[in-house]
Amino acid sequence: MICEFHLSSVHFCSYDVQMFLRSQVMIYAIREIKLPNITIGYDIYDTCGDVSLAVRATLELLNNQSNPQSCLLPSEAQMKVVIGERYSEVSIAVARIVALSSVAQISYASTSKFLSDRFKFPTFLRTVPSDKYQTRGIVELVKTFLWQTVIIVGSDDEYGLFGSDSLEDTFSQDTNICVEFVQILSADFMTNNSQTQTELTELLEKIKNSSAEAIILFTKDTNAEIILEAAIRHKVNRTWIASDAWSSSPKISAMPDIKLAGEVFGFIFKQKEVPGFKDHVMSMFNGTENALLKDYLTQNPLCSNQSVEGRKKCLASYIDQDESYRIYLAVQVIGEGLRRLLKCDTHQCEHSSKFTASEVQ
Repeated sequence: MICEFHLSSVHFCSYDVQMFLRSQVMIYAIREIKLPNITIGYDIYDTCGDVSLAVRATLELLNNQSNPQSCLLPSEAQMKVVIGERYSEVSIAVARIVALSSVAQISYASTSKFLSDRFKFPTFLRTVPSDKYQTRGIVELVKTFLWQTVIIVGSDDEYGLFGSDSLEDTFSQDTNICVEFVQILSADFMTNNSQTQTELTELLEKIKNSSAEAIILFTKDTNAEIILEAAIRHKVNRTWIASDAWSSSPKISAMPDIKLAGEVFGFIFKQKEVPGFKDHVMSMFNGTENALLKDYLTQNPLCSNQSVEGRKKCLASYIDQDESYRIYLAVQVIGEGLRRLLKCDTHQCEHSSKFTASEVQ
């Protein structure tokens, strides 16, 4: 028997229906894996996108991997794979820890090119491209519109710092494009305090007084949301370039008067619907006694018989086709890896299910 642990930023610490559905994609995809005489279990830990919580959860996973209570499987069950994290800075912290036990980690959203260093992160994999390609794409976008001056706003984390540095380096190689300034948001920018407000006010004032033709926001969706809300309030109408972290954010696109902030050009990854998942969501609440499922159903009804316009607040309408699909791919990769490792066909597996975590890579 194989116990497969998953670490994910599912954000149950706050009500987020999309994060909830992404956790359900994991479970749905795991249950789709059919291997003869093999049971795959899972644990999902809520990290809330926080490094310290993620480290604590990872250490708990490693400490309890022989615990018979984990995954409700016998004591021989052990952690083989970790799926997650979402944010690059959290993935980096987790990757350093799980590598000590040669446990493979597959992220579905962490794009920092720093994670491509196989010497530092030998067990890290992902179902999303490195930022190396995204920064090249942003530079090509600027060239296409013949913009000559840009502003780069990053964040004080691995994603924002490495992305901003990469952009600045690439722009410096082209003498026709000038970076007016680079602003790195403080680590606690998301915290609603006086320091954040001062930092935000100063940033908007610099943008107002600049001659830049585009502002590149290479930061988390939460930071971008704060900046764009302030831009709307203060009537700062500019051209914005969105990194993948917030380019498809439903919260930002649904912000009141978002058009007042100006045009937004964004980069997204290839999107695809998870096969059969929408039907699964529509049926998984039938007769459920699960308190968590009931809570989400109360907040967002299924609305299976309503018109398209009437389904905007319905549960199935929140299923995304980017991160959800990449989560699904991560689980499928694990399933295929196990199938090849154990040499399984539809009836039996030639090899024993007892193997080390490093063999899964």
